[in-house]
Amino acid sequence: MKRSAVALAALVMVIVFLPFQVKGQTPPLKIGYVDLRRVMDESEKGKEAKKNLGDEFEKKKKEITQKQDELQKMKDALEKQTATITPEARAEKEKQYQVKLKDYQRIADDYSAELRQKDQELTQRIVKELEDIVKGMGESEKYTLIFEKNHAGLLYATPAADVTEKVIILYNQSAKRKPATGAPPAKKP
Repeated sequence: MKRSAVALAALVMVIVFLPFQVKGQTPPLKIGYVDLRRVMDESEKGKEAKKNLGDEFEKKKKEITQKQDELQKMKDALEKQTATITPEARAEKEKQYQVKLKDYQRIADDYSAELRQKDQELTQRIVKELEDIVKGMGESEKYTLIFEKNHAGLLYATPAADVTEKVIILYNQSAKRKPATGAPPAKKP
């Protein structure tokens, strides 16, 4: 629904402005598009965010694997002791195992939700920064419209209209001018 509305709005803009492209009446229509997914994959900040998230994932994965190993050892011990312990003791050990299993599942779900949330937060922060860069580039280079390639209902565009490389360059330059997010401010002598 949203894609259709954006595509319809773009089509209306083209239809409205196209007839007025007679000598000197209006500036020429200049349209471009940006592949934000590619910017996220290829820009320095995007790569850094992906690396940090990957490191966080590996850390959580190790913790989950450790809990999994503990559960497996507990289950193996329970199976070995089945013939030698009383039914009451077996029931108690099974209950302990079930409690640990539920705890493991809860922790795994919490880690997964936490990583998804961090990914969303990083993505939203980068997209906000990119919006400012695209807006500035659009104004300075006199673009009429700049679309996002993957979510704007863009079914075809000539590669000449792709401004993604320019956005990556501008984004990397802006990252060098600003201190890294979350970094402490530089101390003054």
